[in-house]
Amino acid sequence: MKTKLILLSIFFLMIIGCSEDDSSEIPANTLEAKVVDDYQGEILTGETVVLDGSKSKDKAGKPFQYLWKIKTKPNGSLTELTEETTAKPKFTPDKPGNYSVELKIFNTEFYDTDELAIIAKDGENPPLQETIIISENITERIHLANVFDDPNKFDYLVTGDIHVTALLTIDPNVVIAFEENTAMFIDNPGAIITTATASSFIIFTGKNKVPGYWKGLIINSNSPLNKLDRVTIEYGGGAIAQGMEVATSLGIANEGPGHLNLVSSIIQYSAAYAMAVEVGAKWNTESFNVYRNNKKIMRIPASQFGVVSSLSEFQNNEEDDIEIIGDRIDGTEETVWSDFYNGSGLSLDAKYIVKGKIEVVSGLRILGGLELYMDKDSEINITKRGYLIALGSPQDPIKFRGIESLDGGYWKGISFMSADMKNEMNYVEIHDAGSEIMSGLHNKTAIGLEGANESKLKLGSTKIAHSGGNGLYVENGAELVSLAFVKFHENQGPAMSVSANQVKKLNDAAGMEFMGNGHNGVEIIGSTLFSPDGSETVWPALHFGASYLVSGNLGIQSGLKILPGAVFKFAEDKMLGVFPNGYLIAKGTDANKIVFTGANASKGFWNGIRIQSDNVKNMLDQTEVLYAGKTEMPGVAKIASIGLDGDYLANLTIKNSKIAHGHGYGIVLEDNRTSLNSDYDMVNIFEDLSLGNVSLP
Repeated sequence: MKTKLILLSIFFLMIIGCSEDDSSEIPANTLEAKVVDDYQGEILTGETVVLDGSKSKDKAGKPFQYLWKIKTKPNGSLTELTEETTAKPKFTPDKPGNYSVELKIFNTEFYDTDELAIIAKDGENPPLQETIIISENITERIHLANVFDDPNKFDYLVTGDIHVTALLTIDPNVVIAFEENTAMFIDNPGAIITTATASSFIIFTGKNKVPGYWKGLIINSNSPLNKLDRVTIEYGGGAIAQGMEVATSLGIANEGPGHLNLVSSIIQYSAAYAMAVEVGAKWNTESFNVYRNNKKIMRIPASQFGVVSSLSEFQNNEEDDIEIIGDRIDGTEETVWSDFYNGSGLSLDAKYIVKGKIEVVSGLRILGGLELYMDKDSEINITKRGYLIALGSPQDPIKFRGIESLDGGYWKGISFMSADMKNEMNYVEIHDAGSEIMSGLHNKTAIGLEGANESKLKLGSTKIAHSGGNGLYVENGAELVSLAFVKFHENQGPAMSVSANQVKKLNDAAGMEFMGNGHNGVEIIGSTLFSPDGSETVWPALHFGASYLVSGNLGIQSGLKILPGAVFKFAEDKMLGVFPNGYLIAKGTDANKIVFTGANASKGFWNGIRIQSDNVKNMLDQTEVLYAGKTEMPGVAKIASIGLDGDYLANLTIKNSKIAHGHGYGIVLEDNRTSLNSDYDMVNIFEDLSLGNVSLP
């Protein structure tokens, strides 16, 4: 069949001054596609068909390109074309019936097509009587040459499990078939080298072309010579081979440990994984590889995930999941993870599934668009020597989510033990974490920063949701280098927990959002505020109903100013202590008071505010101190909502404030060495205090 192009030429006559004819010829299509019929329209199933378009031409002698495709084939046929951009592609009919192929030749302007129809009839397996049998281990150097010109014949047949402990080289066009449930193992000190070309693949296949017919090719050797270049491995994955944890057509085991360079190869029709790399083994690639018509694609360690080429193709696999197995990322160069499906040119419903603990001992960079599905036991730990850079974008965020979303969290989370300033997460989403406490931390959390190693993290434009514990947990000694535009949604614990020294980072934290968390706001864990340079620290108010939860005793060892509207809710029996070298300025407004209250609104729930500082800056103005006075505070002999310690000459100015619902006194002055503004009883409100308003010395 020919494609005809009818070109209509239109000439325009333009007269400017004097008339003159201009004309130009539109070029004609000189391409002529031609498929040679060498089969007289009939073949046998199982027989490889070599199509021939070499008679195609451009009458003008210009270059052109080939593109073949199978237009029709019998129902249930799985056959595919190979080398479809060459003059002589191949395919093997696997079902009797009608097949039609189309050849298209084209250049930058025109194209032409031709077709060939072939009828396939039932055929028998190629005769095996001339095939070379491999039935014993290969212990000496051997070279496998092409035996038959007919690609339909098996050059070699492996009849049992074979171990290769010497150098094995294989020529182009060699076909190695395997009996049922057999495998080939490349063991130390052996190696395998293939020397195929673009048009002459080496094939490892089953004697019968049934997915899972044989076990697979297993690389145990750590030889740098191991290379599979332009190899097709098909119909394997029938059972778990020795040294592997899963069934796979191509396995790289940790026994050697295995090491393989895989280049421009095809793995297809596996009954299990197309490829599996065990933890400790290594592989690399110089080009793309094709994974098609397999039950599963691949199972690889986290340290090897970045090896997969973005040009790799994934076609018609039953499960498009890529399994990433937890191990140590410890390379001399930064490891890069990306969504290599994006480079396949395909639209796939695929998942990257992480199983187990990943320890980042060196650098890990995650590129935008990658979405990782975390299994139940999974976590990512950035160790002391490692760092994590996860930089997404508004269009392509990076996502970590559980395979399932369960109350209490599904996976553990991400922990930082690293003080590296490169640690950064931006445009990241973390869902369903916080199922268990991660090693080195004290709370369940989606993201945790360990204090012992002074870990550091820049966090921005991030969403943390459905954690079984905290959204973010920053231990005393750890540091949030920067913080902005973080959303905390539906986390069972406090949205965010930090030490006193980290609260000041909220001054620059634009766009913080707290919705449906166990505590909507910021938990201040038991800690002491201290500014080494003596500068004053400022704590902001949290807006939209968010508040501070003080879960442990809070000490102020340097200057602290609290801005209007801030609300502090104290856990049971906890207190705020202003130490001798510190001071507290809490100055609200009539419309935005500063509130110190109990996490529960019950009388005497928390201890209160203890002043040991004699600094004249100590001030409570437009504040409320509610539900305090649970027990006596150290240095103050009586129960009080606010206590001034005489041993430290404590000083306080309090006005326009309300002290209410206390289990003891409103204010207690331990002795006459303390100082309180003289009009305290006229400029403040005292309500519902069990022992009275003020206890004077």
